[in-house]
Amino acid sequence: MKLMCLLFTLLLVPTMSISNATIDLQDYINSFAWGKRIVLLITKENDTDNIIETDEFFRRNSCENESRNLEFIRIVGDDINKYLIPERYNNKYGIWLIGYDGGDKAYSTDASLLKKIHNIIDTMPIRQIEMEKKNNKCN
Repeated sequence: MKLMCLLFTLLLVPTMSISNATIDLQDYINSFAWGKRIVLLITKENDTDNIIETDEFFRRNSCENESRNLEFIRIVGDDINKYLIPERYNNKYGIWLIGYDGGDKAYSTDASLLKKIHNIIDTMPIRQIEMEKKNNKCN
């Protein structure tokens, strides 16, 4: 019985501490450096237009987004409490395009950025090189 209690405690304590862990958003963004561009959505739960349009954009354009190495980070409502938010995003809501270098390339408070995001990426120098090297399989 003592052994079972000890085993239960050893299994439960790490699980509890992991569930309360805070993710450093800047470190998470940096983990994609030079491998992925990021679309970051930070919004309130009741901002259904941005949520629906962004989710739909990633569903509808999966091939085009993959060819541009786009990763989607979605922080909605209370999910924000799971993150340590860098100052540049603190108390701000909207959609950001983050480049390979981790820098913000574009921002919009609404989903209008999604309509031009592929064009913005396609004008980037590294993307120009990527397009020369790859055949576009999304046509």
